[in-house]
Amino acid sequence: MRYVFIINPTAGKKNAQGWIREKIERELKPKGVECEIRTTTCPGHATEIAWREAEKGDPVRIMACGGDGTLCEVSRGVMGRSNAALGILPCGSGNDYIKTFGDKERFRSLASQHEGKAVPVDMIRAGDEYAINLCSLGVDAKVGESVIRFKNLPLVSGPAAYNMAVVKVLFSRMYDRLHIAIDDAIHYEGDFFFALAGSGQFYGGGYHGAPEAVPDDGLLDFVLIKRTNKLKILSLLPRYKRGEHREDDFGGLVFKHRGRKMEVRALTQNPAVINLDGETARRNEITFEVVPKAINLLLPKGVTRG
Repeated sequence: MRYVFIINPTAGKKNAQGWIREKIERELKPKGVECEIRTTTCPGHATEIAWREAEKGDPVRIMACGGDGTLCEVSRGVMGRSNAALGILPCGSGNDYIKTFGDKERFRSLASQHEGKAVPVDMIRAGDEYAINLCSLGVDAKVGESVIRFKNLPLVSGPAAYNMAVVKVLFSRMYDRLHIAIDDAIHYEGDFFFALAGSGQFYGGGYHGAPEAVPDDGLLDFVLIKRTNKLKILSLLPRYKRGEHREDDFGGLVFKHRGRKMEVRALTQNPAVINLDGETARRNEITFEVVPKAINLLLPKGVTRG
């Protein structure tokens, strides 16, 4: 079994390469494990590296070293490869996906990773793109457009950048007029703050947007919040962050479903902003669909699925 560490040098506030090399020397090299370090140079490079390494066909553990963006890119490169396992060595500003599985520190231990096992988990198809954690459309994605700007400020962490972006969006047009269809059976039409499709549970620096999502059940959790006044949404936001946004608590504003597909179409000429594991774009329509057991995820010893 060989390891390939794909490092995003821009993830987080500090360069993690020295820390990772030290951990490899201390925790894996004494076991005689073959390790290779690759550093990304541009967006999409992690996907290319992961694909080429998985394409070789031998058993390999490909470690995503960065944040959720790096993880998403690497996951795209190992999709459908039975010989490749995707590992996560968290050193980004958020690392929200692994929060679904509990203890972040176990993922920081290469010894625990080496003794762990790979389990199949789902991914999300969004048009021609793929995500591993969570996709959304609406106010959450609008926040995502602003997060990058705030993250570049000195002394601003990932969660702080997200909170600052939320405040900015609160003073702008927050809703989108949408038509939403879930599994071709359930239909909504109207003004929505956002529509979310989750395989993982957390995003945005710790917001518990899809608290019941299970990453390997072959289904996605869909969460919709309808338009209301800003005072009401401000009262909802803290509970949303904690994962306490239950359908029966907010007078018909929150809708939750579990299914395989959600189709969303903007009912105005202005395209809606979408978020794919932190990447944002603008679309007039988009379909979020589960891809069951698309990759093998390496879980450290003692860690189980959420």
